[in-house]
Amino acid sequence: MSRNVTLLELRESIVYQTDNAGATARHAPTLVNRLINQSLQRFRERLSEEGAQHFLASTTGNLGVGATSPYPGYVLDLTAVSPSVVRIHGIDVTVSGEVRTLQHVPFTERNSYGGGVSSGIPVAWTPFNTAKALILPPAGSAYAYCVWYLPVLADLATDAATWDGVAGWEDFVKWDVACQLIVRDQYPTAYSMAVNYKKEVWEDILRAATKVTLAGGAVIGRDSFGERLSSLPSKRLPPPPWG
Repeated sequence: MSRNVTLLELRESIVYQTDNAGATARHAPTLVNRLINQSLQRFRERLSEEGAQHFLASTTGNLGVGATSPYPGYVLDLTAVSPSVVRIHGIDVTVSGEVRTLQHVPFTERNSYGGGVSSGIPVAWTPFNTAKALILPPAGSAYAYCVWYLPVLADLATDAATWDGVAGWEDFVKWDVACQLIVRDQYPTAYSMAVNYKKEVWEDILRAATKVTLAGGAVIGRDSFGERLSSLPSKRLPPPPWG
């Protein structure tokens, strides 16, 4: 579903809702535009963090072999990717034709995956820069990878520039910016009402955006690896790549 909304429509909706139509001296259109673009970026990141994949992009390549000195893993550098990376959400690697999802581990656990081995089959990753990830353990071969990430969104620069509001998602931006204008005007009662409206809109968006089908949401937390193993002949599993 696509429901494009222009920057002009967003701005007019906001100044109308805050009773600021024509008050360009107090709330200059350039300032309102800036607040709108900031809110759009914030909304995309917040929704993506909740598990919605609507705004994600991907980039592919091949991992380098061995560790990146002086680090314990291989540094996957995505600084040259376009559009630029806001946040990495997942990394897959292909090993012997099988696509494997690397485990996202906290930065504090960066030395717990790999055990000091020089190379092996990657099992995890951790970010240490906006557009860089440490692959653990470092790859023993140039495995193909696919990185899923939230890209930077170019600012809406002209009144005719559009943003895909999907199904009324622009209402969150409207109330988010409205709250900031109301704070500027120091109307505590109006601010409280606007915050409540923003909260209701966010909850409505979240309920729909994280669903993968009309019948319900994704199955989260189900480990099918054990089920797949149970269908194979009984045998001892190989040790981890670093053990």
